[in-house]
Amino acid sequence: MLRSMYSGISGLKNFQTKLDVIGNNISNVNTYGFKKGRVVFKDLISQTTAGASAPTETRGGVNPKQVGLGSQIAAIDTIHGTGSLQTTSRTLDLAISGDGFFQVADSVAGNFGFNNIQYTRAGNFYMDRDGYVVNSDGKFLVGNAASVTSVPNMVVQITEPVATQDANNFPGYSYFVSNTGTNGRLTATGANEATRINGLRFDGTGKLYAGATNTPLNATIISGGVSSTYDYVFNATDGKIYLDNGTSQFEVISNNQYLDANGTTQTFVNGVNSIFTAINNSMIQDGTIDTFSDTNAQLRPIRIPTTAQSMSVGQDGTINFVDANGILQWAGQLQLAKFPNTSGLEKAGSNYYQQTPNSGLPVLGTATEEGLGSIQSGFLEMSNVDLSEEFTEMIVTQRGFQANSRIITTSDEILQELVNLKR
Repeated sequence: MLRSMYSGISGLKNFQTKLDVIGNNISNVNTYGFKKGRVVFKDLISQTTAGASAPTETRGGVNPKQVGLGSQIAAIDTIHGTGSLQTTSRTLDLAISGDGFFQVADSVAGNFGFNNIQYTRAGNFYMDRDGYVVNSDGKFLVGNAASVTSVPNMVVQITEPVATQDANNFPGYSYFVSNTGTNGRLTATGANEATRINGLRFDGTGKLYAGATNTPLNATIISGGVSSTYDYVFNATDGKIYLDNGTSQFEVISNNQYLDANGTTQTFVNGVNSIFTAINNSMIQDGTIDTFSDTNAQLRPIRIPTTAQSMSVGQDGTINFVDANGILQWAGQLQLAKFPNTSGLEKAGSNYYQQTPNSGLPVLGTATEEGLGSIQSGFLEMSNVDLSEEFTEMIVTQRGFQANSRIITTSDEILQELVNLKR
């Protein structure tokens, strides 16, 4: 049987595969975040009919004589070039200007962490009924999200009357706290002495006590399910009050935390080094803290309250929203991923990619860092398929298929002639 016939068959198979890839490219010309594919051929194998020989003193060298036996597919590549950006003016339509990928996944119980993380360039995201940011398949967008942990029913004992003057109306001169008193009571020096508030005392180590009962003043902070108790400690050097547990120390900007004599609550104000964030923390006259929280960022689904008035997404992937009270709040920040060998990723359908041994481990980070690119809100990345290029390749593929089919028909005619020799 003629070898050319089998060469033609291998060519038909390969050009059929190439036509399949071209058809898939054209089919996804309007698919957001789609990356086109291409087929690369290589020869199959060659049959050597005569080997090469080296030149001698009387005769030159002879090259080998080989007959090729067809072609095969060398690679089916995914071209990860960036597609054009389409304007949508929709906040949760996101595009990456760079090499990064969005991460989407299923959430574990309790919405802490993720399972089955996959990667995509399609940035059409939505809010579900609970306010979580998801894609069209309901997978959560991976990021560092804010969580608010409250400590209920925390009471601070006040054993003496509060100040007779509203702290917001103190005169405009400075007060300096010192430990020059002989009775352990905090005293103030300045142009005029400040009104004594709550009668706090401290011992030789600076530890604070309630003046009337000598009860140590402390606070319990719960983070990640672990509670730590800190003592209030007065530092005579800088006149500030700290939270101290012997190993860690936090500064409290206590001058911003007051009780009004008429019972009106005064809102806590955020300080540079304070652990108390300005999220409507307040104290009422009976000493009960109405709201006392600490904000932590953890890898979890990003949630925007359904009562939010508006939202925005920054180029660094930070998601902010304006709450029902008109206050700007932080919801979370996207976490992007990129790979040492992007071409090694495996397509998993639905615009998803998954890592393989040849893609390498993902490099994780936030937008504008690690070469991950920046986030463009109100845009979607279009497919990088070029129709003119695909139609040209389709014509080339069609002609290649025809040529290989002609090899088979020609080989068949030759075989027919051989059969006719018997006549």
